[in-house]
Amino acid sequence: MNSDEVWFSHREKIFQIKDGKVEWTDETKIWNWDHCTITLVKSPKKKLRVVVRSNANRNQTSFKVNRPMTLRYMLGFDIDQVYPLRCESPNFKNNSENSNLSWTGPGDRWVFQLDEDYWIWEYKQDGSDVNSSNVYKIYQEILGSLSSTIQDGFDQVFDLQPKSLSDRMVIDHLQSPPGSMKDRIIPAIYQPAIDGLKNYLREVHCAQKDLDGGISEVEVTLIFNNEELRKHRLLDIPYRELRRLMYNRDSDVESFKIHIDRNNMKNNRFIFKNIHSIIDGINNDLNEDSIHGDPEGTGNAISYYLIDYGHPVIFVNTSNHAMAEHDANQKLWKWEYVPGVMDSPLILGSKTRKEIDAEFDRGQANKT
Repeated sequence: MNSDEVWFSHREKIFQIKDGKVEWTDETKIWNWDHCTITLVKSPKKKLRVVVRSNANRNQTSFKVNRPMTLRYMLGFDIDQVYPLRCESPNFKNNSENSNLSWTGPGDRWVFQLDEDYWIWEYKQDGSDVNSSNVYKIYQEILGSLSSTIQDGFDQVFDLQPKSLSDRMVIDHLQSPPGSMKDRIIPAIYQPAIDGLKNYLREVHCAQKDLDGGISEVEVTLIFNNEELRKHRLLDIPYRELRRLMYNRDSDVESFKIHIDRNNMKNNRFIFKNIHSIIDGINNDLNEDSIHGDPEGTGNAISYYLIDYGHPVIFVNTSNHAMAEHDANQKLWKWEYVPGVMDSPLILGSKTRKEIDAEFDRGQANKT
């Protein structure tokens, strides 16, 4: 592994996709993830939030993008307790009844547990000392942060650390963007990875207007590969045909606005008109596919930022791509989209929604 990467394991109920919906079973399993980095933030609930990131390299071969890319993943959860760091040897006498609970190798590892369902660990190298391990550094950081969580309060800006090559690429891009992107407001976007298998995000367009008084207004348009219905699975094919007839496209296109007040960040807002996933205080999750909250477009305070105030965080929460300032699918790994990063699978542009709709219309006319 490179830099400060570690392994991460978590015990979770096994889910299955049944008739398009995510259903959680009573059976649990421990999942192991390599090439992980750990970041700590303070949650609004005055708890310590552990943010785990991992990544995988792929080659993008779409007609618009043909280059190596990195898929970035994120899982965030709040904790109350950390157990002592220890050296654990494989239990080679393990049987099927406890195979989900015991370490089976192939070698010794340094490991510590968080709450009841999370573990951070790395393999023990011959002759190595625990104090020199990445796990030890993370363990000490978590202990220190747990003791100061309530006193320090909540910080909206997530301070990503350069603990891996992937993380360094994101940080370098956000802190030192190319000249044409220096003052642009570009959101960081999180989408449940299982939804992204068919509904993945293809393009992000940020049409920015800088007004007097330090105000910026950004119309953000997201182009998804598809919109797969889950709750109303039987309507998926008819709905897709309807989308072709009405909008001349298979892709799902969603737009919202970001209002940034550079003189008073407390005034910053998302305007998710007709696509807010929160209705009557309920933050609807991935199984919902007909959520259209905030029809008036009154705006919602931005809850989180990545690195700085120029990169507000949004969560794509439902199957019809309704969004919110909070995550409604905390048990699911997210794809982390940072538009503009060199190895991102996304295309970053600056077209308005009107321009994008016109392009789809012209494409249909040319096809005819």
